[in-house]
Amino acid sequence: MGQVITYRPPLNQSKNYDVAIIGAGFSGLWSAYHLKQLQPALKIAIFEKEYVGFGASGRNGGWASAEYPTSSKRLIKEHGVESYKALREEITKSIDEIGQIAKQNNWQIDYAKGGSLVFARNRAQLSRISIDLDDEHTFLNKSQTQDLINIPTALGAVFTPHCAALNPFALARSLGKYLEGIGVDIYEKSAVTRILENKLEVNGYEISAPISIRATEAFTPRSWMGNRQIPIYSLMVATEPLPANVIAQIRNAQRATFQEACHLITYAQITGDNRLAIGGRGVRYKLFSRLSERSEIDNRMHSALERRAKSWFPQISDVKFEYRWGGAVALTRRWQAYLNFDRTSGRAEIGGYVGDGVTLSYLVAKTLAKRITNVKTKNLPFIDQKIGRWEPEPIRYLAVNAGFKATVAADFEEKLTTRASILASIVDPLINR
Repeated sequence: MGQVITYRPPLNQSKNYDVAIIGAGFSGLWSAYHLKQLQPALKIAIFEKEYVGFGASGRNGGWASAEYPTSSKRLIKEHGVESYKALREEITKSIDEIGQIAKQNNWQIDYAKGGSLVFARNRAQLSRISIDLDDEHTFLNKSQTQDLINIPTALGAVFTPHCAALNPFALARSLGKYLEGIGVDIYEKSAVTRILENKLEVNGYEISAPISIRATEAFTPRSWMGNRQIPIYSLMVATEPLPANVIAQIRNAQRATFQEACHLITYAQITGDNRLAIGGRGVRYKLFSRLSERSEIDNRMHSALERRAKSWFPQISDVKFEYRWGGAVALTRRWQAYLNFDRTSGRAEIGGYVGDGVTLSYLVAKTLAKRITNVKTKNLPFIDQKIGRWEPEPIRYLAVNAGFKATVAADFEEKLTTRASILASIVDPLINR
């Protein structure tokens, strides 16, 4: 929010490296971090078309959560219960590891592990969130919910301790600076135009590297990825710093992250500098998976987020919203994260977090680093994941945008009927959630 960016120098000559990483978001940065932890002598370079933290890594809601793009039931069905248990153990542990690394290195990222809650504001939402409780999630009644966070219309919530709020841009920038300090070269304004066997073409120069990692997420050129993932936009707004009396009225001293149990995704936190930051989805998907800066500033969607925030907290009715922004995340057809590494060619690709990337990128990058350096890894669901292909255009355009409209309609249906949405029960299986 309002950062002034000073660019690192771009690549201006051909060079040789052990590992070349494409993309300076969390996936690329954590890949370099974990590789250096395992083999400090590795000569590593990161090539970024814009600047460190430019994409979703620097613009997200700041949830280091234990969420995964697909349901627990589906993961168990497709990968087995042991793989699922290993994932839960590793992803919850990763939240703490991110906090520990930040603390050890004195990174000022506003990290606060206060947990997370999904709250219900109507009977339909309440019935849905009450169904799938497990040993990671606790049901809170109306009084318990409002003791934690004062949302007057909340009827109840489900709470998990496995989430931390943080400043994602500060984390990306701190991580980038740290990597340079341990010998990783980072080149900004350095676009990779071709990936060849043992070589990259960057700014017209040749980079020789036996291993390359593509960590470009939603910014992956279609010529590299085909139609295996599409970009969808999440938008955010943030208030001015809230007065102390308003913060006291909202409560939530532990800075738990929170979201309403809508079908149309929302997410929020109280930031380290006492702002309310809230995000959500619903911006129309562009034909042929086009990226569009105009989609990042959608006044209709931003205004809807501001209205939703004020409907949660009447205490902020007169508060000014100071920032509006957005960014694209990658969505695979099967809603699955992926880690693919071909040792023969030396090529690796990671991504597909569908908005759950703050923690998941750390874990996937850590697992990739182990595979590259021949360290044994657990059997995690994203390893060698076949992510499938999206339908051709214009079928894809019509289906994805119909899905967005259906989630809005499902929320409206529940508000009217006070029963779990029939429409959502039909749509969710069709989109492989």
